[in-house]
Amino acid sequence: MSNWFLIALIAPILWSVINHIDKYILSKYQDGRGVGALLIFSSLSSIIILPFLAIFYRSKIFNISLTDFLILFFVGFLSATAFYFYLKAMDIEEASIVIPLFQFDPVFGYILSYFILKESLNISQILASVLILVGIILLSIEIDEENKLKFKKKALFLVVISSFIFALSGVLFKKLALVDSFWISIFWQYVGLTVFGILILIFYKKFRQDFITMVTTSKLKILSLNIISEILYIIGALANNFAILIAPIALVFVVNSYQSLFVFTIGVLFTIFFPKFVSEKISSKHFLHKLISIIIIIIGSYLLYSTTS
Repeated sequence: MSNWFLIALIAPILWSVINHIDKYILSKYQDGRGVGALLIFSSLSSIIILPFLAIFYRSKIFNISLTDFLILFFVGFLSATAFYFYLKAMDIEEASIVIPLFQFDPVFGYILSYFILKESLNISQILASVLILVGIILLSIEIDEENKLKFKKKALFLVVISSFIFALSGVLFKKLALVDSFWISIFWQYVGLTVFGILILIFYKKFRQDFITMVTTSKLKILSLNIISEILYIIGALANNFAILIAPIALVFVVNSYQSLFVFTIGVLFTIFFPKFVSEKISSKHFLHKLISIIIIIIGSYLLYSTTS
């Protein structure tokens, strides 16, 4: 097995752990109060990497046009906004349901790339996108206790918005990163993300109160999980970027699509052995429903990325 594959696996594994940490923290707060607190915490955590980039690229960070700066700054705002809708979805639904729905990302990504980056779609990519959508729609259908089907409209709506914004921010970032330095683009995106967190902290009273409550009254376990989550995200992002450097991007994206499977597996194992931390529906009908849906999504993701030229 190639080294790049093992390195590429680090990101989806760590991110799947983060998904369950986010869900656990959100479950400790009622009426969605954890959403605002986590949004501010994560946005402000972006400041951690800024000093290091400023030191290593101090002679280059200002060698960027005003237009590119404003767009990258805006990309930071987009990333935070997408994260907000992700948290809203996680607040009302299981992680093993929400994360596979985010395979909308590549679908929106290819559509936006066509218009913004002038990247074309072939028939195979279109068919693969349709297959992903079939899996997503199947996963969005809930089987209740009476075996009646119920469509998860709210969760799907939130994920669609989040996926579109994530895809838009990714396409805009790529458009500029192809021209400017990758790390310089990261720097200004994270500046935008940090400023977003500061603005929300100052001007959004409800979220500010939720954040202060989390920081001042939460047990050490909650704060520690927040810190661990941010560290894991940074490690995963670095591993993902390094894998892209040593392997074709399309292949790395194929590996990333397995995050759905990792989230599902972790959810099942923790529900069995650590039900106080994670609680998912794992009856035979729910298990089979999720598994089939996720397999369809993964196959669609593989076909989509494998046809990327």
